[in-house]
Amino acid sequence: MKPPSLDRVVSRLYILKLVQASPSTVFNLMERLRDRGIDKNIRALRPILRSLMMARAITAELVEGNGRVYTITDQGRAEDR
Repeated sequence: MKPPSLDRVVSRLYILKLVQASPSTVFNLMERLRDRGIDKNIRALRPILRSLMMARAITAELVEGNGRVYTITDQGRAEDR
């Protein structure tokens, strides 16, 4: 099994930080990343979110009018440390 790239690990931690700061949709995350000079597209962001969900670091709740809203879990807070 190939180890994750440094870019992927840093991306995971950065996304965890953003979600910890405030629950977000994919669109919100993309905007916040771009505001910080990181130009991620949805195709690059979705696998990271999926990986974090599989690791139970974040959860997604379907919110009417917003779509999926991602929030950090206790396990995600522990990974973020």
